[in-house]
Parts: sequence; C-alpha cells; structure tokens
Amino acid sequence: MRGAGRALGAVLAVLLVLPSAADARRHRKESGKESGKRSHKKKDQAADPAGLSVGAGDSRASGAESTLKPRVAALVEEAKAALAARDFDGAQKKAEAAYRKQPSAEVLFVLGQVAKAAGLAVESHDLFRRYLADPSTASDSVRRAEAQRQANLSLPEAGDLYIVGDKESLVYVNDRLLGALPLLLPLRVAAGNLSVTLQSGGRTSRGKVEVPAGQAREMRFDELTGAVLVSVPPTVVLVEEQAGRLSSEAALVEALEKGSQQVGYSLASSERKLGACESLSADCLLDLAKQRSANYALAVRVVQPSMGGTGQRELQLQLWDAQVGDLAMQETVRCGSFGDESQLALVTEQVATVLRKGRARPRGVLSVTSIPSDAQLSLSGRLVGKTPWKGSVFVGPQQVELWSHGFERQQLSTLVTPGQTSVLSALLSPELLSEPMPYGERRTIAALGARPLWRVATGAAMMGVGMLLLGVGGSALAANGTCVPPLQPPALVCRETIQSSTLGGSLLGVGLGLSIGGVVMIAIPPRGVGSP
Repeated sequence: MRGAGRALGAVLAVLLVLPSAADARRHRKESGKESGKRSHKKKDQAADPAGLSVGAGDSRASGAESTLKPRVAALVEEAKAALAARDFDGAQKKAEAAYRKQPSAEVLFVLGQVAKAAGLAVESHDLFRRYLADPSTASDSVRRAEAQRQANLSLPEAGDLYIVGDKESLVYVNDRLLGALPLLLPLRVAAGNLSVTLQSGGRTSRGKVEVPAGQAREMRFDELTGAVLVSVPPTVVLVEEQAGRLSSEAALVEALEKGSQQVGYSLASSERKLGACESLSADCLLDLAKQRSANYALAVRVVQPSMGGTGQRELQLQLWDAQVGDLAMQETVRCGSFGDESQLALVTEQVATVLRKGRARPRGVLSVTSIPSDAQLSLSGRLVGKTPWKGSVFVGPQQVELWSHGFERQQLSTLVTPGQTSVLSALLSPELLSEPMPYGERRTIAALGARPLWRVATGAAMMGVGMLLLGVGGSALAANGTCVPPLQPPALVCRETIQSSTLGGSLLGVGLGLSIGGVVMIAIPPRGVGSP
C-alpha cells in the first residue's frame, strides 16, 4: 500500500514539473528571437548608416501599393540587399535588370538610392527629380519626402540633356541606365563630355555630346539610319516684376521650370532665380533676353484679388520673342495656393501651352526702304531701327511708321505671309514750316540747313533731260526740208523731203522748259532764307 502511494506521488510530481519546463524553454526561445531581431537591426543600421535601403514592407508603410511584377520585385529586393551590403556595382546591376523588365518610377527611385550611395550627386538628383515628376508617385508620401530632400540639395556644375528617339528606348549615359523614352523631364547631367546610348528592340544607337555647365543640349536619334543630331534647344528666361518676390516661391518656380522643360525649352535663369523688370516693360524684357542669350522671355505676374474680394489670384504669363521683338503669346491662370499640387500642375500645363503656341506661331520677313534713308522705323509702336531694315516678324497685318528730321511722318501698312518677304518702299515728304517768321528775325542758311538732297537730284535730272531734248529738237529743225533720199547726179528733182519743223520745235520747247525748271529747283534757296 505504501509503495502504491509513493508511485502515485511521483507521477503527480512529474506532471507538475513538465509544464514549467515547457514554459521555460518557450521563454528562452522567445528571448532568443528578440535578441536576434535586435542584433539584426543593429547590423542593418551599421551597414546602412545613411538610411538608404528600404525594407520589404516600405510600400505598405508609405501607403502605396507596389505594382511591380513578382520577378521585378525580387530583383528590387536583391538590389536593396546589395545596397545594404555596400555592394554598389551589384546593386546597380540588379536595379538596371529590374528596370529593363519593367520601367517604373519605383525602380527609378531605387536607381536614385544607388547613385546617392555611390556619391553620384548629379545623377541621384536627376533620378529623384524625375521620380517626383511621375504622376504615379503621388500617393507614395514616404518616398516622395526622401526624393524631395535629395532634389533640393545644391549641385556641382551641371547641364540639361534632352533626348528624342523611339518610344520605350532605354537611355544610358556613360553606360549607366537612367530611364526610358519619352522622358518626363530632360536629364540633368554633370557638365562635360558624355557618351549616350539608346537600346530598343535589340538595336543600339550611340552618340557623344558635350554639355557645358548651365546650358542644355538636345540629341535626336534616328533608329533607321543610326544618325545622331546634336542641337541647342531654345532657351527662355523667367522674369518677374519685383526682384525676389516670386523667387521665394520654390514650388511655383519649380512648376514654371517643369512646364518649360516639358516642351523642350532650356532655362536661362541661374539657380532658379528669376530675372526682374520693373512693370515688365517690353524693352526691358527683350534686353534681358539678349543679355542672357535667350530666345524668349517669359514674364510672370501675380495679380492679387481686390481688397475684400473672394476671388482667386491670377497668374499672368506673357511670352516675348527676342528675335522678332514682339509678344508671341499670353495666358492667364486663376489659382489659389501655390502649395496645392493640383494648382501647381495647372500652372505647369499653362506654361507648357504658352511656350508651345508661341514657338509654333508662323513668321515671315519684312523689308523696309525709304528715301531718304536712315529714317527711324517703328513696328506696332516699337522702335526697331533705321531704314533700310529687314527682319523676322509675325504673320499678319503690320503697321509701319517712318520719320526723319525735316520730313513728315509717314504711316504704312502691309500683310506678312508665312515664309514670304514683304517689301515696303516709302518716299518721305519734306516738312513744311507752318509758323510765320516774326518781324525783324533773320534766318540764315546755316540755321535752316542746306537744300534738300531730293531737290538737287531732281533739278539735275531735269536739266539733263532738258539738254538732251534741246539737242534732239535742234537736230530735227536742222533736218527739216532735206531730200529723202539725198539727190544723186544726174537727178535734179527731189520727190520727198523731211518735214520735222513741228516735232523739232516741240522738243526744243520741252527741253528748254525742263532745263529752266532744273535750274530753278537748284538755284532757289530753302524757304525762309533771306531778309524779311
């Protein structure tokens, strides 16, 4: 009996000890996992001190759902792992492989991270700014915040590169994949000599270009012939009414810049600083464009609503063509806050529209001459030079005004057609003195000037023609009554004679009148010369 009691007690003791041991083992296992997580976290922080890598759950953390294909997502994770291990070449290869399979803003962001970690400041800035320009990234607040920080950093010497080629072609610069055509914005590249490659459908086109600091170049690739055309895109200078007023609006300036670059314009403004012209006068705008070697000047004016009014602000845009010297296009945008992305997108769209329409406006050539020459010439109220003048103007009616000292103003109009030259010639009339000369005042020739050139030329021409007619008339009178043909012996009777007395007398009279008139034109002094 006692043995049975001892056996039952041993069994109960074992049953009580087993749960406690299991709890202890489970506690040690959980503690080990937690310690491992902390250890891995420390290792990750040590491997990525700048916070470059983004974990597998970063899309969920940022509120954006990944749209990558499974294989592409796997390559992106491998690129992030290589980046965390400081293997920049491996990370670049994995990211490029992912982008080749699926060009997307998400992979572009990873390429930007790799460039940043590798110390390529200009390349990372370019990748991040083009990531921000992609509308599909609007919901990814975490990545956008990081990209915005990188895009706002100051850069070493850089320029812009526009690339035109077949759609979906992959773009490589110095053997590094930077995007696919069409590009939302031009590439921002380090100044210097660059090697550019396009890959599309198994075909490869290569070209070289030199991009100076602060300037832009455009490369056009012809996939059929393999030809590469390098050109300088049109430049535009942004101008505000008061210095520094709009330059402080970084978001607005960025929207203006984006709108110009979307239609292939290069900015002549430096460091996002706008030029300034008081009252945005035409002369100041055109002079500023010439100083910056820009093709166009885009005047930007913000009109606030009236006091107590509830209306929105107006953003007035005026595009001036420096070559033509005239207003090419203008638009008005009603907008609220410049911090609203939808409003900034509207500004970008309107800027692109103004630049596109202004560049496409048809042009012709106008040629103006006058007698006398060196007359002042104005087109539509703007002084453009002196005659003879020839220049490019916009198609349509043109109002021309000419004036010179001592001659009356003359207004002319013409219609300029696309690609054609319109010619205007004007003979200015001498200006008549309308005020009577006061009694006792003596006007000298020196005070009034010499005889007008047109009088001297006209008088000399009249005298020359008169002398010629006098000679012809005299010859006609001398030949009057002579036999036709002359008598030849033994003929004694003349059957026909010349009757030229009437014609000879008329020519003599006209010639004498012209000669006298020419002498009078030259001899008579200008009006008002002499004693009263």
